[in-house]
Amino acid sequence: MKTPKQNKPGASGALLFADLILGHARRLENLATKRARPERFISAVEAGEAPHDCDLLGEAQAQCAAGKISDDALFFIVSWLAERSVEDVFEKDGELNRLSAKIRAIEKREGLDEFDEFIPDHPDTPAGWKALDAKWKRRYEQVEKIQDSRFIRWLRHHGELDMADLFVNDRAAFDRRREAGRCKVLGPLPDINADTGEGDTGLTEVVTGDE
Repeated sequence: MKTPKQNKPGASGALLFADLILGHARRLENLATKRARPERFISAVEAGEAPHDCDLLGEAQAQCAAGKISDDALFFIVSWLAERSVEDVFEKDGELNRLSAKIRAIEKREGLDEFDEFIPDHPDTPAGWKALDAKWKRRYEQVEKIQDSRFIRWLRHHGELDMADLFVNDRAAFDRRREAGRCKVLGPLPDINADTGEGDTGLTEVVTGDE
């Protein structure tokens, strides 16, 4: 009697499993060295190393472990570093660049200025432009997914499994947590609708449930 064949995991599944294993290893390393990180950072500064020469992620973790920045601030900094690691994915995508060049060629041919574009649903918009624009939008959505995937992999690679899970399972909560941390690190954003008269700073800030 033949036994049924077992489905072998694909390459993407194997990579995900490897990322999770590495992420758990990094998390354990972070926990094991939590007390030592502030001392390492302080020693590096005392040795004359400029802050920009230090590992930014390690520095932020050290500052948080020393109680000098909050967990929300660390959340924002880690998120920002992860974003920096994937921010060029759109400009480096060959398909997007090819489609953009073709779209711009039609716009120039039709006499549009550099920062002008056709209205997709307008009856006078060239059919060729509409077709290319639709392809560009589909490819943009695909690249967005690639960017998110790389963002998640970066977080897992550096042991930030809870952040990665929050990003995957509750993007709105992730964004709220990031914005709360951004306010702690950079301050509130200007309120463009505020009347910035005397005594009014025109600033807004995110209020979380913990405050």
